[in-house]
Amino acid sequence: MKKFLFAAAVIVVLLFIVDKTILKEKGVVEQGGQMQKYDKMEDPEDLPVGLEKGNLAPDFELTDMEGNPVKLSDYRGKAVLLNFWASWCPPCRAEMPHMEKLYNKYKDENFDILAVNLTNTEKNSGDAEKFVKELGLTFTIPMDVKGEAGSDYNIMAYPTSYFIDSDGVIREKVLGALNEEYMEKEIKKLP
Repeated sequence: MKKFLFAAAVIVVLLFIVDKTILKEKGVVEQGGQMQKYDKMEDPEDLPVGLEKGNLAPDFELTDMEGNPVKLSDYRGKAVLLNFWASWCPPCRAEMPHMEKLYNKYKDENFDILAVNLTNTEKNSGDAEKFVKELGLTFTIPMDVKGEAGSDYNIMAYPTSYFIDSDGVIREKVLGALNEEYMEKEIKKLP
């Protein structure tokens, strides 16, 4: 019995070491609940695409309210706050003024906001446009008419936000409304 327990402990330790080594070689490890980026990360494209911290954010192509194409991968080189929202969502309404304020503060510092409207969940066509106009939002609003991006990002809570670094790597995911202080703190952490 002792030999079995010893062998099991050795296997667990080896798996832990291999796991941390592979993540370090990929350029990302989690320390203290925070993702740390390594200078030696040569190609973030080698990271897995997924929805967890340290994954490359899944790409999508939608159109904005004017019909212009919006592709997440076109924002590589900029830090991005990717937000999923709907006009009928009170917490979404509450956080949008903070997003607008911070967008205006940081837009000239290699930062952008993509606030994806989950158009397929809207009660009436035109609700999103009315919402954006009413709040005076100036950042990019991609329209997810078919719900594809929402599905790819497994959106179950409104709003849901991803803080994505300039390499396209997810650094933080938040379910629910963000206050201005938290939003700004996360924006400042993005490389």
